[in-house]
Amino acid sequence: MYADQTIRCRFEGEMTSLVARMQSYGDARDRYALFDALRDLEDRAVAGGAPVLTLRKIAEVRFLVGILREAVRPFPAASLRTVLRACGPRGASGGAAAVAVGGI
Repeated sequence: MYADQTIRCRFEGEMTSLVARMQSYGDARDRYALFDALRDLEDRAVAGGAPVLTLRKIAEVRFLVGILREAVRPFPAASLRTVLRACGPRGASGGAAAVAVGGI
């Protein structure tokens, strides 16, 4: 039982360190690299005889990272204040019309 806990802690610790770095992965290449690292970890955990609970945890994280791997970051949106400044001193109706028509 003690060896089983040691294996579980080793693989879960590595999974935790991979996931902790996940927040800094911004571009698609980094997200794919994280997914591949988790897939490799899962393969090593299976070969290393990790308990089913550990394998399930790694598989769940890999699944969620796979979804995020395909995610697209939204374009940054300008605040209302920035849009109104860009419209200039035309007044509320002129600025709203320019934004609605796509003048900015």
